[in-house]
Amino acid sequence: MVESLQLRQALRVFLNKAEAAWFDVYGSSFDRREINVGGTEYIQLPLRYSTRAKIYAYFRKYWGITFSRIQLRSLKSIVHNGRVYVILGDPGPIPDFVESVRILSITKTRIRVRAMLSGDPDGNVPIYYTIARTSYGYKIISRSGKRYDYRFTIGKL
Repeated sequence: MVESLQLRQALRVFLNKAEAAWFDVYGSSFDRREINVGGTEYIQLPLRYSTRAKIYAYFRKYWGITFSRIQLRSLKSIVHNGRVYVILGDPGPIPDFVESVRILSITKTRIRVRAMLSGDPDGNVPIYYTIARTSYGYKIISRSGKRYDYRFTIGKL
């Protein structure tokens, strides 16, 4: 019982960090240099996210390969003079804060959980995750609720 509680708490912290990763990158651009390309305003990311490879590596701390690539594309970034820029604007509200976690199943290599996420204007939203256990920690390899979440919509690179 104590192990289960500790695992749920650890998963809640992990999922909150994973859900915040896209916003960490996108939000780091505020008060930075702005450019206008083809009528669209872009804002420069700081040095820690100065290349797409650095952004991808940051997403890979929490997400599997597919989800990391999708989130990188959904930033709709461009490279200008060797630096990465993202579209300027407010992305809008989505459920992104994990309120509670329920473990549905555990195997040697996978954990299946149901999490209640807040932040949606309509209230809490249940999201199902499949989390891989790796030698380096956890990686999210499956997530429900992608359909209406702009972080998981594929845009052009």
